[in-house]
Amino acid sequence: MKTMVLMRHAKSSYSGDLSDFDRSLNERGNRSAIALGKWLKANSFFPDLALVSAATRTVQTFQELKIRCPLEKKQKLYLASSEEIFHQIRQITVNSLLVICHNPGISDFSQKISSQWPNHSNFEAFPTCSTCIIDFDITDWSNLKFGTGKIKKFITPRDLGIF
Repeated sequence: MKTMVLMRHAKSSYSGDLSDFDRSLNERGNRSAIALGKWLKANSFFPDLALVSAATRTVQTFQELKIRCPLEKKQKLYLASSEEIFHQIRQITVNSLLVICHNPGISDFSQKISSQWPNHSNFEAFPTCSTCIIDFDITDWSNLKFGTGKIKKFITPRDLGIF
């Protein structure tokens, strides 16, 4: 059994002075990431590894979660397609994995990888800092296939009272 947590980066600021890659989290984004980190810990999710887009806002999201695990920053996860996300995950050897990246790739990937979508009005949109916990009946990530994940939970910052 393998477990994956998919997370879209938290809300970021828009500044004309910075490139998209270098945008940082805004105040709401910081609050959202902190709240989701507490929620993950309260639900006993402690990943063996975090695969995170190398963009500033995704790395900051990971840092604000306050989850202790090795971090792999991946340039290829910056604005990655669902196929690229799939490819990156299939190379991993740990049991539990946290993946933080961007829309539209993360939303598309979560829909393709799951056998059944959760009953949540924001699943397709996958708003900032949305988090999806998915189990897979596989022994190795290289055996990962689209349409095989069983979603245990999908949650957004609004579900935790963060606006």
